[in-house]
Amino acid sequence: MSGDTEVADVVPSVREGHFDAWLTDEAAYLAPAPRPEMAGLRCAFTLRYAGRSGLGFNLGFDRGPRHEVLANRRRLLHALGMDKATLCTVRQVHSNAVCVVDEQALTNGLAGIETDALVTALPHVPIGVLAADCLPIVLYSAHPRALGVAHAGRMGTYHQVVLAALKVMQQQFAINPSQIRVMIGPGIGGCCYDLDHRAIDPFRERFADWESYCLPQKPGLWTMDLVRANRAQLQAAGVPSAHIRSLDMCTVCHCAHLFSHRAEREAAGRGMGMAVLLPEGQE
Repeated sequence: MSGDTEVADVVPSVREGHFDAWLTDEAAYLAPAPRPEMAGLRCAFTLRYAGRSGLGFNLGFDRGPRHEVLANRRRLLHALGMDKATLCTVRQVHSNAVCVVDEQALTNGLAGIETDALVTALPHVPIGVLAADCLPIVLYSAHPRALGVAHAGRMGTYHQVVLAALKVMQQQFAINPSQIRVMIGPGIGGCCYDLDHRAIDPFRERFADWESYCLPQKPGLWTMDLVRANRAQLQAAGVPSAHIRSLDMCTVCHCAHLFSHRAEREAAGRGMGMAVLLPEGQE
């Protein structure tokens, strides 16, 4: 592998060493910088191009020919050393529903399941969520070993999908929120996410802290900071602030590297936040 120096130059979280930018022959992606407490996790947030070829790297079946998407998913798995694995994804509907990926779910298949988060304790089973402005969020527990991914856009944030994933991980795998590690991938930043009162009013009515991430710009117009909102939810649930790493890479500002529905509308492909557990002793 080699570093993607162009991305490193423009993204502070990469430049400062919190995340690494990787460019292989098969894929280009961002990953949390290695740390001892993350040894059992492999994680990637994809960029919009397919490695050194520079070709498009759409991973959403509803955004391109199925054979191309399947080929891109195989390239991603190969780049991460998981050639024999099957990537688990679901149909995302901006909800707070959570899918538990266990042996029974793998046997039955995930086709047609509508949810916006997946959790698992199975090693070598990659799980992922698609995004093109919404936040892909990865939750990892080393002891006991468990993993979750969540798709948190405006509605997912309103429905607290990341907390729903955390709660299911507590119920299913007995994880402790104070020990969990969180990686927040690229998404539309507060710099570019303008919303009117129809989008903001539900937050105003439900959340006491809404003004900390919904900032007024002019009468009838606000900006929303999805990263700050999800950070607040996680911290309120007991996840230490120091355990939350955010890429802080706006999909609109960095549309040359990332897909953005707001910037490209229907032409936007879909990137992915995905992760996989490694068996203990095989890190």
